[in-house]
Amino acid sequence: MPVSAAPAASTGWTITAFDPESDDLARDWNALIARSDGSPVQRAELLFAAARHYAPPRLRLATMRRDGLVVAMALIGAHRLLPEVFVASQTPLGAWVQAPGEDLVGLARALLARLPFALRLGVPQLDPRHAAPPAAGDRLATVALLPYIRTPWLAIEGDFASYWAARGRNLRANLRKQRERLAARGESLRIEILREPADMGRAVADYAALEARGWKAGEGTALLPGQAQARFYTDALERLAAAGVAEVWRGLVGERLVACELCLRERGEFAILKTTYDETMAPLSPAALMRLEMFERLHADGDVRRVEFYGPLKEWHSRWSHATRDVYHANVHAGRAAASLLAAARAIRARAGGRAAAPE
Repeated sequence: MPVSAAPAASTGWTITAFDPESDDLARDWNALIARSDGSPVQRAELLFAAARHYAPPRLRLATMRRDGLVVAMALIGAHRLLPEVFVASQTPLGAWVQAPGEDLVGLARALLARLPFALRLGVPQLDPRHAAPPAAGDRLATVALLPYIRTPWLAIEGDFASYWAARGRNLRANLRKQRERLAARGESLRIEILREPADMGRAVADYAALEARGWKAGEGTALLPGQAQARFYTDALERLAAAGVAEVWRGLVGERLVACELCLRERGEFAILKTTYDETMAPLSPAALMRLEMFERLHADGDVRRVEFYGPLKEWHSRWSHATRDVYHANVHAGRAAASLLAAARAIRARAGGRAAAPE
């Protein structure tokens, strides 16, 4: 399916069919991310793979040009009244990319003007590093900002010895004792890093086999061998590895895999997509032992400035870093009339259900 048969407008949004297999589209998307110093979790290889495996029917591509230069791109669903930017549970951020200095609300409202009958555009999982939320003021009367998660991150600066000395005494002592316990058994944690496309299928299969034995399997959230989620990660990581971005970190004791993290590295950012470990190693924590060596290597490498966890803040994160920020959703209405109409509809639904109307 061609992405578009019509010539691109010099200024304004164009909306075309979306072809997740288009190499030209992937290059345009990634070029905008590179120009914006965006995150590797926004790359086409990850988002387009999610679209291939999880997107609703008739997903569309929206491209904003100003004087011929692409300044924003998004994947949007086909809902006529309430279109949404595409996001999958496996992707940390939604499929919305904008150039630095662009106004999120202005872009969204201009896009709404190109969507007949649309009352509101939902833009989920926005990182304030790449899409600054609008300042408080009159505009917020027609924009709802909804919290999604508080996510931790770690600045890689200075030397590792200084970073490690600043960690809590309990963490330092605990990991020292864990290393000593392994050594007393004649063992140690060996790190292996896979980067080649040909290795990604095996890496995901091994990851899934390890996670299938843990608590996530009991809750039904594990990445399991042969399932759709395993196919998605294999697809995405093979393409990301071909672009030189994917890394699978593996912690082994002897030949036994005991910890694994699916990661991306690009333009100074190291993003951890997914983590699992061998729970039968308790009270040892193979994931923490691997993370200790990971952070030491990242300090030594010199090409990484920050580590992004891109998940909800948990207590264990604070042992490694205290830096956090809020990822958010934005619901941008076409105008005051659209906002009032949707508010009235919410109130009617709430009264019928006997509950308070939620913000939208």
